[in-house]
Amino acid sequence: MSIWLAIPSKRLPEEAEKCLKEWRERGYKIALWRDDDLPIMLDKRFCAMKYPGYASALNQMCGVILYEDPQAEWIVAAGDDTLPDPNHSAEEIALECRYHFEDLNGGNARDETFGVMQPTGDRWHEGVGGFTNAPIDRVAGSPWIGREFARRMYGGAGPYWHEYTHCFVDEELQQVAEKLGVFWQRRDLIHKHMNWARGATDKEVVNVDRMPAFLAEANSPEHWRKFKRIFTERKAAGFPGHEPIA
Repeated sequence: MSIWLAIPSKRLPEEAEKCLKEWRERGYKIALWRDDDLPIMLDKRFCAMKYPGYASALNQMCGVILYEDPQAEWIVAAGDDTLPDPNHSAEEIALECRYHFEDLNGGNARDETFGVMQPTGDRWHEGVGGFTNAPIDRVAGSPWIGREFARRMYGGAGPYWHEYTHCFVDEELQQVAEKLGVFWQRRDLIHKHMNWARGATDKEVVNVDRMPAFLAEANSPEHWRKFKRIFTERKAAGFPGHEPIA
């Protein structure tokens, strides 16, 4: 059994490595997408191609991982500003996910990785922006995606709808997994999201003093409006195309 962290990164290698080190120490393998030729320590795959947006990049990375590593059971899809749960190893969480989804899917061992699990213990944004709960309750921003879910969803294309480049990619994932009855939220696990807006301390692994320049477009009103329209229309239509293959 192996558990992967799959992320895109535009940070300088020495900065990204601070975050990746935390995941390696907890037992995760690393798959990293970079669209430049900056060297960085990787476990298996270096994607030196133009970044196509989050959904397409993660779909491609999941496909490579599943093909090249038959032992891969879970892929954590996150960013280079998210830290792993500090109190549990990758294998401990993976086993809990396996047993949970096997029971949820009727005891079928084939479906023990057909599911999505999101740690929600990082409550940093709770009560902000009019939300009663933390935003992490409504979006799967750093999910554990099971092998069978990644393999079968969207007609075999991957776990994400390909149109999203940043915003709403995580919200559709959660709502589709909920629609299929295979979504699990865990308040007892923490993926600390070092979002640029949360404020920095001198002990943080990732510098969060201000928004990185490479996130400017993804956080613009124009981006939000465009992808909110896509999400709203797809939700009203029942998220067409999400259906899994056998």
